Amino acid sequence: MKHIILLFVTFFSFLHAAIYEDMLQRHVEVNSHKKLVFLGPGALRMGVYLGLENRLVGIEKVESTSAQLAPYRSFLGQEFISKLPVVSTGGPGKMPNLEALMLLKPDLIITSFLDSNQLELISSKTSIPVLALSYGASYGGTKEQLLSIKESLLLLGKVTDTEDRAKDLINFIEKQEIYLSSLNVAQKCVYVGGIGYKGMQGITSTEANYPPFELLDLKNCLFQDSSKMGHHFIDYEALLSVNPEIIFIDMFGKKKVLQEYKEKQSIFNKLQAYKTNNVHNILGYNFYSTNIENLFVISYQIAFNLDKKDIDINSKAQEVYKAFYLEDGLKLLDQLPYGTLK
Repeated sequence: MKHIILLFVTFFSFLHAAIYEDMLQRHVEVNSHKKLVFLGPGALRMGVYLGLENRLVGIEKVESTSAQLAPYRSFLGQEFISKLPVVSTGGPGKMPNLEALMLLKPDLIITSFLDSNQLELISSKTSIPVLALSYGASYGGTKEQLLSIKESLLLLGKVTDTEDRAKDLINFIEKQEIYLSSLNVAQKCVYVGGIGYKGMQGITSTEANYPPFELLDLKNCLFQDSSKMGHHFIDYEALLSVNPEIIFIDMFGKKKVLQEYKEKQSIFNKLQAYKTNNVHNILGYNFYSTNIENLFVISYQIAFNLDKKDIDINSKAQEVYKAFYLEDGLKLLDQLPYGTLK
């Protein structure tokens, strides 16, 4: 009798199994997705966008810190996060606690910034399927990063039966891309500093292909005639040599940039953007990978501060947050330390 029941269960599971190709071109067989664990920078963020937080059975320790700089963490709330068992310290390329995973027995582990060898090791040791998502080749930008994000959202939606939600969000993202590229903002020498990269950084931390610039068909003027891509640390001499007309400071690095200004005021005061009061704070772009919702709000902040003064940034922020967090979007935006955006 037990043998017959086992055969029935095995056959039933086989009927409900599906095979997906993940973002690392691995073929992953998924039998169920009722219990989930997300590992690596940005993986949980995508899960929250698709409303999968109630399927969580474990979480990375890093997710319990600095919620204000990662809106999806504020959305989850510290009380919710603190009740979940910790399965990993977290971080790019960091392996989880395999014993903790085997104890929790999630149906599916969803990852980012882990390589194929790590994923195969996790799967072989725990007998739990592992699905890889992607934010692109690295922390860096370019429109190709957005393509990887959209593909990852669609994949996650298909695997977890939230495909309609994923398609709605992707449709919103694509409409934003089209609208922002149509704005025809003034082509000025612009620069962004204070970009988060494995922690808080100062004004010399920047992106060669900063997505909000790219969405507006702008170029970081330090890389105007360069084929370089992704994140870079530059020196002050390079910043002085191009002398940007407008400088944008990422909220994540704002505190450090202010400290740098106190220490190197003579250098900062040589920059025309500081002389003409054309230094503007923008929302945090990177915090445990890209804050995708903020990417679009930042684009509107940049457009406004170039020449599109008719843009109501706060209304645009509300539109974006409602798209990413549905009915809770406006409440989330109100509780973040952004205030009136400009």
